[in-house]
Amino acid sequence: MTEAPLAAAQHDLARAYAGGAPGVLVSGVVWLIAGTVWQLHGTTAAFAALFFGGMAIHPLGVLIERVAFKAPKASIGKPLETLAIEATIPLFVGVLIAWILLVRAPDLAIPTFAAIIGARYFLFRTMYGEIAYWALGAAILLVAALALFGIGLPLNLGFVVGIIEFAAAAVILQRWRSRR
Repeated sequence: MTEAPLAAAQHDLARAYAGGAPGVLVSGVVWLIAGTVWQLHGTTAAFAALFFGGMAIHPLGVLIERVAFKAPKASIGKPLETLAIEATIPLFVGVLIAWILLVRAPDLAIPTFAAIIGARYFLFRTMYGEIAYWALGAAILLVAALALFGIGLPLNLGFVVGIIEFAAAAVILQRWRSRR
């Protein structure tokens, strides 16, 4: 894809998915739920909340995009949608690694899960043409790294990632609205 077709595909995909902000918002809710579950029921239950809640992110995000924003389906952005689907395979591999850590080193499982999610957000910069995804990915990777190295956070990691995603969703949505 040359620059002009890439920009057109990014614009089309951003239009169809409200810049991706609804998905980031739903993911933030999932992380806050996982943080709460972690506080109340421990790491394994929080991991389950992330795993099953993660499966709801895309369908709920699309529902919000279609109902709240009346977003149309993507047309020329289809190759970028394919990229998003292809990027799900490394996501599954990362979740498998985090799941193995849940058994072998439980304190590393959720920080690893967060690092995987943070790394995946870097791809969204290309998909939506929105540089805020680099900041989102970097912020999540930073807090995941702190947790992986045992450096204490003011709240549990689920809450921190959820708050980061809420803030990013607000920024991305505002930037998307200004470009429409």
